[in-house]
Amino acid sequence: MGETSKRLIKGYSLSLDMDEKAYDQRYGIDSSSSNVKSFHASRRMFAIKDNTLYLASEKVTYSHAKWFELECWMNSKEDSLMTTLTRGYFDSTGVYFYKGYDFIIDEACEKEMFSNLATLVNAASINTDTHLFGGKIKQKNEGEWPNRKDYGPINRLL
Repeated sequence: MGETSKRLIKGYSLSLDMDEKAYDQRYGIDSSSSNVKSFHASRRMFAIKDNTLYLASEKVTYSHAKWFELECWMNSKEDSLMTTLTRGYFDSTGVYFYKGYDFIIDEACEKEMFSNLATLVNAASINTDTHLFGGKIKQKNEGEWPNRKDYGPINRLL
C-alpha cells in the first residue's frame, strides 16, 4: 500500500510537485485552477479496490488519478484502473460514487458501492440522513456537475 492512504480510516498527506497535464486532459479539467483545488480540498475521496475500501487523506487538493498514482496502483501511461474502479467522495452535501473519466455508473459499480456503503459510513462517521448519489454529468465550464442519480438518504439504503 502506498503512503497516501490506509485501509478504511486513516491517511497521510504528501506534498506534490507532479505534472498532472495527462490526467487533466482525460478529466477535462484544469487541476491548477484555484476553484478545482478548492473543490478537491473540500471533499474526501474513497475508492474500492479488490473489495477493500480505501480513504484518502483529508483536504488533499488532487484528483483520484493522482492519488492512485501515488499509491502505485497506476500511472499516466497505464491508467485503465480509472475505467474499472468504483470511486467517489463525500462532503457535507452527500456521498458520490462513479467510475471512469466520464464519471459513469453501471450495475457493477452500484453493487460494489452498496456492498461497501455501511463500511464507508462507519469508517468516516457519515451522517445517515445524507443522500447517496451515483455518477456525475461533466460540464464544459467550471462549477457544480449535476448528479446522474439520487438514491435517497443513506439510512434507507442500509
